[in-house]
Amino acid sequence: MKKTWILPIGIVVLGLLQCTGPTNESDNKVVSVSILPQKYFVEQLTNFTYDINVMVPVGASPASYEPSPKQMTSLSNSGLYLRIGHIGFEESWMPRIEKMHPKMRVVDLSVGIDLLEGACSHEEGDHNHDHGVDPHIWLSPKTVLTVIENSAQALIHFDPACKELITTRKDSMMQVVDDLDQRFTKRISELKNKKFVIFHPALTYLANDYGMEQIPMELDGKSPSPVHLKNLVDRVKAENIPVIFIQKEFDKENAQQLSLDTGAKVVEIDPLEANWFNQMETILLKLQELDRS
Repeated sequence: MKKTWILPIGIVVLGLLQCTGPTNESDNKVVSVSILPQKYFVEQLTNFTYDINVMVPVGASPASYEPSPKQMTSLSNSGLYLRIGHIGFEESWMPRIEKMHPKMRVVDLSVGIDLLEGACSHEEGDHNHDHGVDPHIWLSPKTVLTVIENSAQALIHFDPACKELITTRKDSMMQVVDDLDQRFTKRISELKNKKFVIFHPALTYLANDYGMEQIPMELDGKSPSPVHLKNLVDRVKAENIPVIFIQKEFDKENAQQLSLDTGAKVVEIDPLEANWFNQMETILLKLQELDRS
């Protein structure tokens, strides 16, 4: 399902009369972000007013992406950079980006969110162990409410002429995401089985916020060993876990083998889909469809 935020035409037109976005390259009214879901948030907040530069391109990993020299130079057109918080790309490159572009304001959208430590599965007893900050704050409606608020405040500071438009659209967005949050809460509470396997543990915040358990296939960021796969087969069978999520950029061979051995269904998800709302609806729908006794 594809969702859009619909505002009264008069309010949008009034806001656009004051908020016209960039008029020439020297205005520095380009907004840069790290990942595609952020582009979606900024577009919704500003009614597509600005050019939005996404640093991590389609198909690239936010954990390890290295920007090209051209990308680094092109940031000179941006007056604002919205970082999602703690993805590997940002941890490695933001110090250099800020040094190269000292006049560009950088805002961390994870401020105000209770950050969770990432879970890496280890073979010793097949337990989860804390392993640094989990960066996937955009994959839960509850944390996205803070991301939207932080984005709106940064954009208003960046361009005060757009305050009325951004504030109105932010309020509309918050209502839609709050509704999505309530649907996640209600529907997940009704699931018979609140556990799921996932290749790369990207749904840490979603699981934490709605009382689910995420079971990663990866071992310290690497493909699972035969021993770990055997342990997973035994666990999925014993606990009747219905679904194996795998991100579209990962090899599906191990997930498909686990499915053959257990009967759990493989479901492809795309945490970096440009339409954030569509992806969250898809995840909720698949959890409901595949719930089984």
